[in-house]
Amino acid sequence: MIRTIVVDDEKPSREVMCNYLEEYCPEVELVATAGSVNSAFKAIRKYHPDLIFLDIELGDGKGFDLLNMFEKVEFRIIFVTAYSEYAVKAFRFSAVDYLLKPVKIEELREAIGKVAKPEVPHFNSENISELLRNMGNTAVTNSTLVIPHVKGFEVLRISDIIMCKADGYCTNFHLVNNRKIASSKNLKQYEDLLPEHNFIRVHHSFLINLNHVCSFTKQGEIVLTEGIKASLGDAYKEGFASRFGKR
Repeated sequence: MIRTIVVDDEKPSREVMCNYLEEYCPEVELVATAGSVNSAFKAIRKYHPDLIFLDIELGDGKGFDLLNMFEKVEFRIIFVTAYSEYAVKAFRFSAVDYLLKPVKIEELREAIGKVAKPEVPHFNSENISELLRNMGNTAVTNSTLVIPHVKGFEVLRISDIIMCKADGYCTNFHLVNNRKIASSKNLKQYEDLLPEHNFIRVHHSFLINLNHVCSFTKQGEIVLTEGIKASLGDAYKEGFASRFGKR
């Protein structure tokens, strides 16, 4: 069982979440609820939860204030937010799991499923710092991207990303200096995040950084920095030609 605390300063929101957990998430054991930073801190110290659902705005502070009260965060966190789309992108860039209000049952079940996997890394202070930095950037013109993987996460400079390649439900990143890193998230999520940084999908398996394009061959291959190659799918030819022609 996943010992869980729900932290939200709005009583109706707490009640809805508690009802959803009780009805749709049998693997969850709800041990407490809290409506403030202070009461949440006391509940966490008392019950030692595996997971907390954490609202961003609380009556006596923010969810981040609560996390900063712990020298080491030893529980998993799912943020619950009513923030706008720009802030949602900040959550995604920071590899932070979140639910957008009003919470949808299928998304709640998916988030719980991630928590139940033992290989999923804990949230930590570095994620918090990255999220706070991204939250302060309303234009979401971030220069870095946090990549979650089975051992934790890594912060990449977006300019260093040459290509992203689908690998089942995961994504392989090809980086400058012949570096590679595998992410536990799928390619579609990065396609949604990165277009503002000159990334385009050129194949069902490839997302490339146009800044690293070197040439295009008659065989339908895009040659990128360091000799990395990506196939150009028929459905993506027009989009590639159009975008590349504007460079």
